[in-house]
Amino acid sequence: MKKTKAGKAPRKLVCLETYWSDRQVQAFRERSVRPFFEGLAAQLEPPLAIAHRFMDSPAQLAAYTRRREGLLWRDPETFDTPVYYLSFHGSPGRIHTALARIGPAALCRAFAGWGKGYDNLVYFGACSVFKGKRGARFAREFLKSSGCRAVVGYITDVNWMDSMLTDLLFLRRFYADPRPWTNLRAIHESVLADFAPARTLGHVLHLK
Repeated sequence: MKKTKAGKAPRKLVCLETYWSDRQVQAFRERSVRPFFEGLAAQLEPPLAIAHRFMDSPAQLAAYTRRREGLLWRDPETFDTPVYYLSFHGSPGRIHTALARIGPAALCRAFAGWGKGYDNLVYFGACSVFKGKRGARFAREFLKSSGCRAVVGYITDVNWMDSMLTDLLFLRRFYADPRPWTNLRAIHESVLADFAPARTLGHVLHLK
């Protein structure tokens, strides 16, 4: 893996997502963040390339992310992907799939070393992952283990639409910025300043 050069982030995003309707026992209803990202892709030039997979167990997560062995590691096209977006239920330091809870140790193992080769961040599109002392401790541990430049997420239980709009606003400004890694804090602060729901939901950025 090679270090990315300072400048615009590559127009790539990897999204891992739970089957939301399975947990709610609604087989004929399917909800996903993918259409929102496809809408964002059309607003960028060049367009945003999106890799999207559903996953529901720690084993599946490791199959995608495990260093050197996971699909995302072995696929050379993912090596400069700047954003890994995790779309799940959540609680402090954990994500919840339709089938399992994945705790801080498993998450740290899953992304261990991912930021050591090039600049990237992990975006937790989930409720309350960074809430309180437990959430803040997880952020520190994850950044240390992964080597990623940042983690982004929430300190409250979030509303689906307001959080999705917050995420899209952050990502739109991130990908459009000529120096996003230099300006990460400014990008985050601009979202809080311009979109009141982001402040209400406790949208947070933790930097390495």
